[in-house]
Parts: sequence; C-alpha cells; structure tokens
Amino acid sequence: MEILDSEKRRARNLIWNAAGDYDFEPELKAYDQNGRADLYWNSIIGTARRLYGPDTLQSLFAALEGHPDQQLFEQLIWLGLENATFARESAFRPALPALRASYARRVLAMEHARPMDQLLDVLESAHFRRALGQTPAMSPGNREMLDALEFPGDLDGPALARRALAFLHQYFHFTPGAPPADRKPPRHLFLAFRRSGKGELPAVRGFGYGYGEHTVRSEGGGTEAGPPKRRITDLSVAQSEAALQAYIQNFFGPSLFDPHTVRELESELCAGDHRDCRLYYARGDDMRGGDVRGYAGAQRRAASKQMEKNKAAYQADLVRYRAGIQRLTARIQNALLAYLQPTPVRAASGTLDAGRIWRGIYLDDDRVFTRILRSDPGDLSVDLLLDASTSQLDRQAAVAAQGYMIAESLTRCGIPVRVSSFCSLSGYTILSRYRDYRETDANERIFHYFTTGCNRDGLAIRAVGKGMEDSPCEHRMLILLSDARPNDVVKLRRGGSYLDYAGQEGILNAAREVRSLLHRQVSVMCVFTGDDKDVPAAHTIYGRDFARIRSFDQFADTVGTLIQNQIRSL
Repeated sequence: MEILDSEKRRARNLIWNAAGDYDFEPELKAYDQNGRADLYWNSIIGTARRLYGPDTLQSLFAALEGHPDQQLFEQLIWLGLENATFARESAFRPALPALRASYARRVLAMEHARPMDQLLDVLESAHFRRALGQTPAMSPGNREMLDALEFPGDLDGPALARRALAFLHQYFHFTPGAPPADRKPPRHLFLAFRRSGKGELPAVRGFGYGYGEHTVRSEGGGTEAGPPKRRITDLSVAQSEAALQAYIQNFFGPSLFDPHTVRELESELCAGDHRDCRLYYARGDDMRGGDVRGYAGAQRRAASKQMEKNKAAYQADLVRYRAGIQRLTARIQNALLAYLQPTPVRAASGTLDAGRIWRGIYLDDDRVFTRILRSDPGDLSVDLLLDASTSQLDRQAAVAAQGYMIAESLTRCGIPVRVSSFCSLSGYTILSRYRDYRETDANERIFHYFTTGCNRDGLAIRAVGKGMEDSPCEHRMLILLSDARPNDVVKLRRGGSYLDYAGQEGILNAAREVRSLLHRQVSVMCVFTGDDKDVPAAHTIYGRDFARIRSFDQFADTVGTLIQNQIRSL
C-alpha cells in the first residue's frame, strides 16, 4: 500500500496533538483502507503515549520483535490499549466517544469484505460491537479472550505492560526473550489468524481495518519507516519548537504581536500553574486556506467551511435572532438608564428656571434653563471570550450566533466590546481576536469561530484579564461562553508530581483565575453552554454569575438579566 506523504504528515500531526509532544517520530501511524490518515486511531496512539509513557510502549512492543506472530500480537495489544485509553480519556474528551462510534460503525460495515475466519477479525469485530452497546455472538473461549484483552482504564504504564504480556502468555504461551524453539503452540486455536511469515515485517502492513506504518529498526539502532528520510527527531529542540510555531501560524494566521511582546507576556502569564505553557495571539478574521498547504491548510479550509455554516445557520433563523438582539439591547439599555445618576445643570435651553430670569436681564446670562444630564456608565467596556475547544464541536453555530448577539447588542448600546476565542494545541493556548474595542462594524467576524484542540481556561482567563488593561474605560467586564470543562495536555506541577489539567484540578484553577480578576475589580460572568453534569463546575468557577440557556427563547431575557445585575454592581 502506497501512503502519500501528505497523509503521513497528517497522521504525525494527529498523533503529536494527542500526545502533546512534537519531538518524536511516531513508531506507528494508522490509515484507513483508502490510505488516508485515520483520525480515531492516530488520536488513540498519541493519547496512549501521553497516558502510559513512551518508554512503557517502546519496551512492550520491543519484547515482541522477531516473533513469527509479531504482527498479530501487536494488533491484539493495540486493541487492549484502545480500550484502556478510551476508558481513561473519554470523560475528558467529549469528541472521543463520537469518533469511536464512527470508527466502530465503519468496522461493522466492512465485515462483508472479509471472510471473518481469522481470530483477529473476530475479536476486532466483537470489540467494536461492544463499543456500540451491542452483544456480539461469540464462542465461550473467544469471549473469555476478549474479556481479558479489553484492558481497564485504571492501570498505569507498567501495570498495563504487565497485563498485556500476561495476556499473551496465557493465551499464546508467549514469553519475552524465549528462543523460537522454546515457544509452545497457542492454547487457543479456535480460528486461523493472520501471519506475515518469518523475517522482517514490512513497514506498511495491516492494522485494524486499514493499514499501519510501523517503524523498523535500522542497523545503527535507529528507527525508520520505509526509505531513510529526515524526521522531526533529527532536528534540534529549537528547530522542533520553530516547526511547531510555524504549524500554529499556518493554521491560525500571523501573530498579533511581535516575538518580543509575546515573550514578555509569556514571562508574566505562563507562571505558577501555567509555567510549562506558551501563548499565541492570532487575528481571527479570515481562515481561508490561501497558499497554506498540508495539514494546516486543510484545517484552515475546514475552518472556512465552518464559518459558512455558522453564517448559514444564523441566516436560516434571521427573524428570531434579530428579535433576540432587540430584546437584549433593550435590557442592557434599561440597566444603563437605571445605573446612570441624574445631574441638574444650567443650560441655554431646557426647563425655564424662574428664579434665574433676572440673570438674563441684568447679567446677559442665557443659562436660565435647567437640563437633567445623566452621567456616563463609568466608561464600561466588555470582553467577550468564546471557548473554542473540541468539546464545543456540536455547538459551533449556536455559540457563534450567541456571541454575535451579545456583541451586537452591546455595540448598539455604545459599549466598547472586544471579542476573542481560545483553545490549546500542544502546550500553546491560542487566543484568536475577532474584533477590538473600537471596531464597531466588525461583529460579523465572530462567525469565523471554529473549534479545535483542548482548553486551558485558567490561562485564557488570565491572558484576557491582562489584555483588559488596555481598555480605554474605567469599568471592565468579562463575559465567557463556556461549558466549564477545563482540559489540557500540559499537566500541573505540584512539587515533584504532576496532575492532569482536567476534572477538579482544572476547575479549581479556572476558579482561582476568576477570583483574581474579581479582586482587580473586573466583573466576570459566564453564559453556560454545557451539559447538566457540568453545572456544579460552573457554580465552582463563576459562583452565581452564570446563566444557563435552555432554549433560544430564553436567551435574551436570561443573558440580559445577568448583564443587568453586573452593571448595577459596578
């Protein structure tokens, strides 16, 4: 099978992104039956490396080298790794269950193309039937084997490796390091299974319901897939970092700031819980591919298509959206009027003050009228921040429309607005700015919103809070559209240990960043876009200052009430 270089690059990027590491050459890359990089399997490969450690995986698969059934053993172990990785990661990756279900349906759709008389085919098919909630028809022996193969998600790397080798020993009498003559026949021979024959295995061979590009050991001890070629691991660390930065720039567009400014911001913001992170500030105005090629270009074109979908969804329900903007605008204006304090002033027109008529006659003073002026709202500006992580994948058009409605309503009320989105890739938190405070005619750029990667809410909130220091106004407010599910690949340092930036640790970190802004007299509120199970997290992060939108008809009134309360508390 000939795999195109563009698909090899895409497979690498999928694995690197899931692993949170760009400084290695993947020893396995997965492709579908048409030779395209497989989104699900490459995500699993990268995530397994991150969860269980590269040393564990390398030593585990190195133990299989040279065995006549190496290819079978590798694929069986990857089935077990897939089960463990999914069980451990699915709670933190909302897109993962959908990707798994899609792959499982593809597996079942391909059954007719295979005779299903091989052990691996039977186990794979049964495994992914279980993934879809089905009960596969199996012999008792095969069911026992599959039960043992589906490793649980609560194992660490060494325990998982021991579990995998114990499985091979129990069912195939495999012992690492034993010479071929000492290996006994497999205990279970219910069906025939694939064998590639003795000798060196090909770099590209069967994997799942497609192909896998495996690295093969060179005489010098290195690894290479197919013909020798330059790899990312041949580069220095600085060059590897430059390659990652180039990829992010090609994906998200040129940086808003010069390198010196970014370094200063990182020095201040990427500290404490975010010390191992980086920042990238982009202009989120146009995501068309242009001259960008490769995987980054494909991602930009996908983002451009999402922009068209966002606009189309808004136009399809234009009347309701416009009515919602009018209602929300009215609620904000009412809050401003209630907030403004009346101040009587002398003027040349207005209500005649009889007691001052004499001044006009004798002093030629025409300010014999009284006018009631209302002070401005303390010079209020608003920053609107949209969560653009993959957990929002199924809500992209809705989040874009909600962001547009809030920004447009604030603009009609004369309140300066800055709108940004945030996500994180491979340790970088990317902030894409759609419009700035004085760009009153740029709200439609918000429809360029698209989702990708993870979300390090705490660092995004900290970075936006720093940017709000540029506001021309005395009072500042931050409104987030978020599902309150912080999740990032860069771990939190706690002394000599590391904790996942997810679950309770991620929630508490985001809550601390919100409290920090509140102490600096910045009002913070959240338009909650998540599920029922994430409501407690929203409470922890934002206190009472969040609104949950259960239906579109409630949007203007619910958000309007929340903004009103914030304005009254200024």
